[in-house]
Amino acid sequence: MTVALMVVTAMAGAQEFVPCEPYPVYDHETVADQRYRVGEALYSDDFSGDLSQWVWEGDVEPQITEERMELTTRVGLTVWFKEKLEGNVMIEYRRQAWAGGSEFDYCRDLNCFWQANDPEHPDDFWARSEWRNGSFGNYSTLTQYYVGYGGGNNTTCRFRRYTGEAPPPEPIHHYDDNPHYLIVPTHTYVFQLVYFNGLVQFIRDGEIIFELQDPEPYDSGYFGLRTTRNHEFVDDFRVYRLEAK
Repeated sequence: MTVALMVVTAMAGAQEFVPCEPYPVYDHETVADQRYRVGEALYSDDFSGDLSQWVWEGDVEPQITEERMELTTRVGLTVWFKEKLEGNVMIEYRRQAWAGGSEFDYCRDLNCFWQANDPEHPDDFWARSEWRNGSFGNYSTLTQYYVGYGGGNNTTCRFRRYTGEAPPPEPIHHYDDNPHYLIVPTHTYVFQLVYFNGLVQFIRDGEIIFELQDPEPYDSGYFGLRTTRNHEFVDDFRVYRLEAK
């Protein structure tokens, strides 16, 4: 098997777009085969208490329902973990798009941001929180990695590296209209987001979906859950330190 790492160019704001076919194939498709190993747990939330570790941007307040975070929204919503993450980490969580027939059960947009920072306010990420207010276009002002999983009414799966400038950049890679990379209603996914010495990975149920060896990496920042017009549940949030094997 050959390695296909999607690499952004060194030019500021420039990116290489890789067409959706052929799909990338990796030498090591599982976490167990990577050059890192999972170390100590840094943060966790099983949602058995309150939402004091989270900040939401948008018109809808998340709720705790049966020890899970529940998001029910017809508009854009971003829910940030409060702590800034530094260095080599793995972010892990379970996420389920609910499809029980209610008016919010659209089954779409299990999206995420990570390593996010605001270049306009490098020392205060929350300075423009009220302005961002869940409006998707406003998040292009951040530097960050982004995966849109099940966007476009569950027709797209895309990976972007945001540079802090509007409009949002073209995807580095995508799997649009491929059912293998779209949301299965009510399936509980385990998502893992990796930053390890410039290696960036988006992992779904143990399968590496997107991978980037970034020559100008974002080595710290905030993690956010992103959705719109969706009803979903989030559980078993963890952040681990990653170490070299």
